[in-house]
Amino acid sequence: MVATMKTFLKILLGIVIVGGLAFGAVMVLTSGERDIARQFVFDLTGGAPDAARAVMHDDLRAQFPDERLDQVLAGVRPYTEVSFGSVEASGGVTTLDGSASTADGCSSKVSFEVLDGKIIAFSIEPLCRD
Repeated sequence: MVATMKTFLKILLGIVIVGGLAFGAVMVLTSGERDIARQFVFDLTGGAPDAARAVMHDDLRAQFPDERLDQVLAGVRPYTEVSFGSVEASGGVTTLDGSASTADGCSSKVSFEVLDGKIIAFSIEPLCRD
């Protein structure tokens, strides 16, 4: 009985170690994409739309010409914090889901898809407006 328990604990410890290593690998491998998405939110809502547009894929930029981007962002308060609770990398595309908040505590759900260092899709909803 004691030997069985020790074997079970060793197997459980092995699973925990492998899971921790896998989680660590995903965090290291996707740190650049997380930084890109986080800075995108800060730039987009903090008055630097050109910097935000620089990390958008060409097709996404075409969907959001300057006039449309200005219209969508009218009255949006700047976000001061962005965190991602879900990060998935598959087939070269990194998917990030999390939340963003303003200095006064308004929060929004954020979602991103990043391919080759460019944002190919994003969603920030609901937007925190004045």
